[in-house]
Amino acid sequence: MAPKTVALEQQPAVSPKPTAVPSPPPPQAETNTVGGAGAVDTAEMYSAVEEAAILYASDHPDQAAALLLDFVKNNADRKELKPWMMLFDIYQIQGKKAQFEELALEFVVKFERSAPTWSDGKVSGAQTENPKAGGGAAVEGYVALTGILQGDKDSLFLNLEQVAQKGAGLRLDFARLEGLDASGSRRLVETLQGLKKSGKKITPISVPHVTDLLKALLGQGSEDEQAHWQLLLNLYQCQEMEAEFEDLAVEYAITFEVSPPSWEAMPQCRQPVAVAMVDAPDELPHDEDTFFMSGVISADSAQQLQELKNFAASRSEVYLDMADVSRVDFVSIGDFVGVLVGLNCGGKKLLVRNANEMIRALFGVMGVDQFADILKRKIG
Repeated sequence: MAPKTVALEQQPAVSPKPTAVPSPPPPQAETNTVGGAGAVDTAEMYSAVEEAAILYASDHPDQAAALLLDFVKNNADRKELKPWMMLFDIYQIQGKKAQFEELALEFVVKFERSAPTWSDGKVSGAQTENPKAGGGAAVEGYVALTGILQGDKDSLFLNLEQVAQKGAGLRLDFARLEGLDASGSRRLVETLQGLKKSGKKITPISVPHVTDLLKALLGQGSEDEQAHWQLLLNLYQCQEMEAEFEDLAVEYAITFEVSPPSWEAMPQCRQPVAVAMVDAPDELPHDEDTFFMSGVISADSAQQLQELKNFAASRSEVYLDMADVSRVDFVSIGDFVGVLVGLNCGGKKLLVRNANEMIRALFGVMGVDQFADILKRKIG
């Protein structure tokens, strides 16, 4: 499907004023209800949702929650889901379990269906490893390998280590890699093993591509060839591909007349995402098509946004996973939207998934759905 296009329009001044972005669409009759009461979103609900989204984006979560709670309490005859879901997300992010569970009981009675469930793992601040300045969760750095990987590229391998050490780990993209020599494979193995020992996450991207490159280099049994076998074993291990690892380990032992390498679990590697969504494809994309963001998207997120542009450069379709993003700052949303607009105008199809309800509401206000598909989350 051809990517959507959007024409940018001049926005009226607002306070606080974000960077210029496309004009928000007018309130629409989007189905967001359960049962017969209130067949569509009302203008009153849209107003409450819009105001709460802007308050939350402006870092006023308590005021946003109070506004939504007031709407829910004063409109008991309506069955409009959106304010409830936004309130659930605020309570979850703030760690207000008692309020969350009280709201869940009311939700079950009102809507006669299961409510969202509390998750201790989603409480803000629960992830304490390598926090970034500003309180956001640490982000895995992104590096794309291109051309022929050779061992004498000292600056490249130094950059890999520095990028990984600055954050929670390294997302290493092989999509544009054209080949490897023995010295390149050897140094990459050493780098990955060093990062593993230091506790950094390693997320290989486009593994099938580099796997094909490496397999084409196997078969001669030369000393130099060992490096390619070892890199392939490392990648299998990082992807939790134990069966493939064991088969290759036996072949390696026979070829080089050594003991077969042992499997070692690598819990720091990202596992394939498996989150159910209402309007997502039946099969979720592999990690190589997904860019993961985290923390608060703000003026301090220039590196993440640049990494997103780098990641999208070699892809026609990009999934942007925002499960670990707690908030998109209102003052800075123009920078974020500007990147999405630029990618869309460059022919990229963008799909945003796992964004919390506050972010989804903000995206509705700012008209992000004009140039990116915002995938819904499953309720309950």
